[in-house]
Amino acid sequence: MQERIVNELKALGNRINMNEEQMVVKYNEIATQNGLDMEQPRSSMIALTLTRNFVRGAIRGKSNNSKSTFGNSGFGYFVGIEQARDVQEWRRRNIMSRYNADSNDVFNTGDIAEIREVSDDVFEKSQMVNGDVETKTIPSVPNSAMEVVKGDDVNTWIVPLDNVKAFSSGDLNKRFGKPLPAEEYRLRAHFVGRKEDGEFQYWTLGLKNDDAKNFSCETFRWVHLFGLFNDDRDAIYGIRGKTLDGLTYNDVMDPEGDEYVDVNGLDMEQLLVEHMGGHIADLFELENYHDSIRNEPGMKLVVTDGIISSMNLTPNERTGNRTMWVEPADANYGFESEDVPDSTPIWIPSYLSIDFGVGSDVIIVGRTNQTQKKDDNGNAIEDEWNPVSINLYGVYPRVALGNAEVPATSSEENDIDYW
Repeated sequence: MQERIVNELKALGNRINMNEEQMVVKYNEIATQNGLDMEQPRSSMIALTLTRNFVRGAIRGKSNNSKSTFGNSGFGYFVGIEQARDVQEWRRRNIMSRYNADSNDVFNTGDIAEIREVSDDVFEKSQMVNGDVETKTIPSVPNSAMEVVKGDDVNTWIVPLDNVKAFSSGDLNKRFGKPLPAEEYRLRAHFVGRKEDGEFQYWTLGLKNDDAKNFSCETFRWVHLFGLFNDDRDAIYGIRGKTLDGLTYNDVMDPEGDEYVDVNGLDMEQLLVEHMGGHIADLFELENYHDSIRNEPGMKLVVTDGIISSMNLTPNERTGNRTMWVEPADANYGFESEDVPDSTPIWIPSYLSIDFGVGSDVIIVGRTNQTQKKDDNGNAIEDEWNPVSINLYGVYPRVALGNAEVPATSSEENDIDYW
């Protein structure tokens, strides 16, 4: 064994109270478990990388055990992850549109404050408070301010305000009347799991800002997480500095460790049916299912399954999405061309990896979507709709066939030196 590998194993062992001999045994054990041929030079480095993952998992496990009582440990798997989005982006566009249409109305409803630079670096802020205009001088313009033109030479900005006086719980909103942030990222993920020693159930995980933007986890892979579990809302709230750091895949942990969970006997598909049955719809009935939920409050979530009939994994230039088409496994369309409906399109976001190909039998978790048909001029056609599609949140291949084929880009096509 190379000296540098021995030295690193010794250093790694010091992090988790294992001596050099124990770490060498663990290193060889990991290599055997992963079928590595240690006669090959590259295999030793692969085994070392996997050993580092083992140590990371052990450190995180210890960290979770030493956490304060604020929060809970959980175990399960994510079935779907929605894209992180800036929830203030739409609000700011809407505020600006309303201001341009009627600046007095959006001001009088308390949705904005107005700031004017009355002299050099002297800013006067006005906003509606309990039916009266309140004016005061402030030292600077907040970063959430949007510059507007008032028809005079005075620099003017509007600032979107938090207009929620109280939450649904009855608690007063301490941020009422204060500026909203310039951006506020949110992410929602769908989790089937259990809190500490509890029972399996369906939860939604909510993350904000940097945690939302930096969250990354594979779907349908057993994972340990730490967060604030709310049993009344079936929700998990992310804890800054703890939830992301505490994410640990079960299969990289020491099977002899206290945190490791033996998943033999746990069936992901069965748990999905048991705890998310209300969201299950057959592809045959997808349009009816979409019609039944599109006007209902809450999530437009669907769980379905089928066979991948075709794929286009070239990312869309505008959205980065890729596409696959799925049809029911038990489809019986007959022999007439008009009897053969189109497969259901599934839009795959850039953050989900696809490592299987056409013919795979998959479980799909996502959001139903239906757009209106348009004429040649791009105008919506009344009462005519495209087939229902699905925005993918997570996918589980029951049977994975082939490989995901990403078309290669020819260098000649992009060669414009001749220009």
